[in-house]
Amino acid sequence: MDLIIDIGNYKTKIAVFKDDELVELTAIEDAPIDHIQQFILKHKPENAILSSVVVDDEGIVRLLKQNTRFTLLKADTALPIKNNYSTPRTLGTDRLAAVNGAFKLFRNRNVLIINGGTCVTFDLLTAEGVYLGGAISPGLTMRFSALNTFTDKLPLINFENDFNHLIGTSTRESILSGVQNGLIAELEGIISRYEKQFENLAVVLCGGDSNFFDSRLKNSIFAPVVNWQPNLVLIGLNAILKYQYA
Repeated sequence: MDLIIDIGNYKTKIAVFKDDELVELTAIEDAPIDHIQQFILKHKPENAILSSVVVDDEGIVRLLKQNTRFTLLKADTALPIKNNYSTPRTLGTDRLAAVNGAFKLFRNRNVLIINGGTCVTFDLLTAEGVYLGGAISPGLTMRFSALNTFTDKLPLINFENDFNHLIGTSTRESILSGVQNGLIAELEGIISRYEKQFENLAVVLCGGDSNFFDSRLKNSIFAPVVNWQPNLVLIGLNAILKYQYA
């Protein structure tokens, strides 16, 4: 059994894999160390890996070191892929893990990984297993927050999964249309540009907002190439962990 932990800006995912099979998964918003300890007691994992986009919790690291063969994902961690990012120490470990997950699932293909969360990130992995880099853009929640923060009168609203109108007939609907339709149009445009540059391109969606993107992109011209893999980061972390002891 392998313990996989992904600490994001707002949520922590804790998973257990047996070989390549996902055995158990939970997503929590607070006190991850208590849940990690429960997973250790229940599954008695031999190995563990931690990816965190926030400051590392020394208590969690100490707990994992005491109970498992532990890997903390960092810029110098050995990887199945070749990382050509010019500033690897500034690369988010969630992006790095997602790219390795894409390498695990889509061998011998160019892959565009779109991770929709606090930010929307775009990452390109070549068919030869070389990570080239990508882009970072504000996510849905950040865009709604920015409109409220940097204006005097625009309200703060949340995205609505059932809203599909192009023309907003109120301020609220206009914000929904601008943010939601604008971001989908951005994704469609980025996908189109990558498709022109890279042959045999697979497009993979992951992250907390990926279901929102997936349902809309599948109604667009990109339907044949869009793959929804909500656990891509965890799959990548599991692959990286196995690579340490291969």
